[in-house]
Amino acid sequence: MTQYLLFDAGGLDLAAPADLVKTIHEELVVQPVAGTCSWFRGLAVAHGKLLPVTDVGAFAGRRSSTGRTLELDPAAGIAGLQVDTVHGLSNTDVSDVPFGEKEAQRAEVGKLTLSERAIVQEARVHRLLDIAAMVQSPAFLSIAE
Repeated sequence: MTQYLLFDAGGLDLAAPADLVKTIHEELVVQPVAGTCSWFRGLAVAHGKLLPVTDVGAFAGRRSSTGRTLELDPAAGIAGLQVDTVHGLSNTDVSDVPFGEKEAQRAEVGKLTLSERAIVQEARVHRLLDIAAMVQSPAFLSIAE
């Protein structure tokens, strides 16, 4: 059974396989990099290595995320994803949850494409985020302003 990390970013409830997240940083000092997109927070040092940090809320075209940073497992990519709140781990099975009318209009949010696959827990629908596809996408890799 796969464990999922439940979190929100920019007002979106999201989930990702927990094995793709190496560390959750409470406070990570990030240095901005001139000439980059507004959603690219900059570079941080984590475990003695440089870690590029992306604001998931802003990347999705929503409000900026201001909470914790999810450091990805190197197998998924070298990146930190700043999110708002981490809700914890879930062993709940993934369900097919059709989009409602309002949600269908927002199914493609900024540079994220959300799926009808989700974890439903505590009356929240956490849409699955394909982290591997996101961090390899041209939009994610093109940080120049």
